[in-house]
Amino acid sequence: MADRDGAGGRSWTLGFLLVLLTSACSGTPAAPTPSANPTDNPATGFSLPIPAVSNPSSAAVTGEDSFAVVRADGSRFAYEVRFRLREISGKSGATVTGVVVYGPSGSDETNPACWRDSLRVPALGSLDTFYTDDGAHWLGYCGPGSGGNVASPSLHVIVTFTDDYGVTGSIGFPISSLR
Repeated sequence: MADRDGAGGRSWTLGFLLVLLTSACSGTPAAPTPSANPTDNPATGFSLPIPAVSNPSSAAVTGEDSFAVVRADGSRFAYEVRFRLREISGKSGATVTGVVVYGPSGSDETNPACWRDSLRVPALGSLDTFYTDDGAHWLGYCGPGSGGNVASPSLHVIVTFTDDYGVTGSIGFPISSLR
């Protein structure tokens, strides 16, 4: 009977591991599988996947009149995103807890920690702080935007909010107009 703890057992174990590693490393590498998320496609202009949005809250918030102001900044561009938020259910208002802009160079987020004030969409009302020049001036560097190296970027916005009952929701929309 062979000694399991002796040199013979170790040789068998090492041999088995060598065969296992050799078989795992042999052959040709597998081709990359296409991504199920269209935002992983470089042709879309997004460098990161855009997360799915969900709105289990009582507030039905929509993004309206969205556009981006594109400004040259040396060899790069700044994208100042503008939009209105509207609550259309009448069941609850919504307090904005974050805005993320996805663009060709990644994503940029802003939130109340930077605004230092509450931004609220009343039930059946609208919020234009992210839309107007006065709002952009008030938000300053805390306004939603991004940057990149293309003059005509693909941009997407996700707004996260909490309804009057404390339930979190989010909406997403593309920025379809550039100015």
